[in-house]
Amino acid sequence: MRTNILRTVTLAVGLLASTVLWAQQQGGKPKVMTSAAPEETAVYNPSGKAPKATAQKASDKQKPAARNNSNKNATAKAEKPRREKRVKADTPAGARYHALKTNVAFDAIGALNLAYEVQVHSRMTLDIPVTWSLWDAQREHALRIVALQPELRWWMGDEPGRGHFFGLHAHVAWYNLKWDDSRYQDAGRPLMGAGLSYGYKLPITEHWGAEFNVGLGYANMKYNTYYNVENGAQKDTRIRNYFGPTRLGLSLVYRF
Repeated sequence: MRTNILRTVTLAVGLLASTVLWAQQQGGKPKVMTSAAPEETAVYNPSGKAPKATAQKASDKQKPAARNNSNKNATAKAEKPRREKRVKADTPAGARYHALKTNVAFDAIGALNLAYEVQVHSRMTLDIPVTWSLWDAQREHALRIVALQPELRWWMGDEPGRGHFFGLHAHVAWYNLKWDDSRYQDAGRPLMGAGLSYGYKLPITEHWGAEFNVGLGYANMKYNTYYNVENGAQKDTRIRNYFGPTRLGLSLVYRF
């Protein structure tokens, strides 16, 4: 009887051991019954490495953030020049526009000139040109002149010294003109008048630029007429009102 019981126990232990060994040889991956979706189910991974699908999802989550950061950086770079431009436009008076220039059209005919222009408002400048010619180019044809023609300019762009402008100018001049048989010289008072002008300033480099302007206006003059000879006698005294071109320039500009 005892022998039969021992045989039965030995057989049961052997069957149990065989079952355990067979289960381990099949991979050792336990099967869990669950109703959750596959992507929500924890995966048994004895190696400890993240599955490829999970790593891919994490990478996909990081990509939008990287793109957002890139967009923010691009936006910041685009807005930086705008902010700098606004700061430049709001620069205090110590850094305002001012320049020196010469009208090369007048220089070509011997009427030397120099102008200084300075900013007086966010879109306004004051241009002060001085013209002089104190010698005779020829005995019969010559012009001696000292003239001032200040002009207040309104610039159409965001900053002065660039692009289109309109100007209001006044002029005063002392002159002695020889032409053919007569000589004309101011008598008692200088030539005086005013006018309107239009111009355009083209920057070439950071400091250099070219400027063109033309103006129309009025001038009143009183002058004596003489015979155009050495110590020529006076013919008469005249007063004339002039309407027509009062300003013409093709200037080389240096901006500080």
